[in-house]
Amino acid sequence: MNRMSQAGPVGGVLAVLLSLGRARNSDCEDVFAETALAVDGVVSAEFDCSDMFGGGWQRGKVVLRASSYDEAIRIMDALLRAFAAEPRLEPRWATPQEYRNEDGSIVVGAGAVGFSAVPTIREVRGHYGRTD
Repeated sequence: MNRMSQAGPVGGVLAVLLSLGRARNSDCEDVFAETALAVDGVVSAEFDCSDMFGGGWQRGKVVLRASSYDEAIRIMDALLRAFAAEPRLEPRWATPQEYRNEDGSIVVGAGAVGFSAVPTIREVRGHYGRTD
């Protein structure tokens, strides 16, 4: 019984720390969405971000108004440039894995504009020559 009483406070502290680590990051979500929706050709943008002890993840669902693959790439490129220029986006945050048109028939990713994988904001800034 004595062990249980000692584990109580430790367990409580651990639960609080874990809940803070999994906290939704509304700043991340809001800034990504605002930036994306300001780009011509972006129909909708939803982001889900979580900070977990300095790491975390970012997921985005971005829908483009594009009737061709080339048009989708142009819009995605403009969007990545907008992400690069937005100072409120943290360098460690990741950009979306893919971008789809409204009916889902066209899917593009950052590889189409020269990235070898899903880029972080730092990598996008470097790619487009932004140092700020």
